[in-house]
Amino acid sequence: MSAPSLTLTHRADLGLVIARWQRETTPAELRADYLAIRAAADAAGCGCWLLDLRRREDVTEPMVNVWFGHEFAPSLRGRFAGPARLAFLVSPLRAQQPVTAVVSAAEADCLIATFTEESAACDWLTADSNGFN
Repeated sequence: MSAPSLTLTHRADLGLVIARWQRETTPAELRADYLAIRAAADAAGCGCWLLDLRRREDVTEPMVNVWFGHEFAPSLRGRFAGPARLAFLVSPLRAQQPVTAVVSAAEADCLIATFTEESAACDWLTADSNGFN
């Protein structure tokens, strides 16, 4: 049996759900992981997520990107007090790779940003101007 692909932590003090991938994942695991993150965020009423991809350096399969952009991200609309905020934490090497997932903020009602430093990602997620942590 393989190790879990994901660890989830709710930081109520920061108003964050933190998801850290521990290894490379299959497309099916990745979809299941995102659904688990959404369930944890729903339970916590928390629309600010830190998604740590630094141990998952794989280039995501195009079908997962389509699923994320057309099904998953739009499913976040109206779930929280304001638009969901997703901060993707990646390695500097991965930050240089082209982004293949396309998400329309108008359709998904979420804000997405990519960071190479965890402190910058947390600052963006917890900024007072969010108003819905």
